[in-house]
Amino acid sequence: MISTTFTIALLTALAAASPAALSARQGGYFVSVGNKYSGKGCNPNQLIFADPIFGNGNVCQPLDRFGDGGAINSYETLSVSAGCSVEIYTGPDCTGTAFSAPVGGCVTGNSAFVSTFVTCPST
Repeated sequence: MISTTFTIALLTALAAASPAALSARQGGYFVSVGNKYSGKGCNPNQLIFADPIFGNGNVCQPLDRFGDGGAINSYETLSVSAGCSVEIYTGPDCTGTAFSAPVGGCVTGNSAFVSTFVTCPST
């Protein structure tokens, strides 16, 4: 069993790491990192795990990349690339209700969150 202290330390390290530092281990650049929770209110006891959103942004992606996780009922953005913003959706392919997910804020809706769109300036 993993201790709460270890889990918090791991999540803090993930949140504080720069995208360049994690890109080699993750196999690609990521634009955002967020905590996914099974319950409402971003309760630490209901944390599923922290998960990056890969790519350069400006494309809809599923929040559960592998389709094997439980329902995501609240979400907290831990970091996002400069100039970018995160929206999460209750439907697949960025349909349904959209919620802004600013860094450090907890987002809870009436339905589980399914997809995300990170909007970034064009380069």
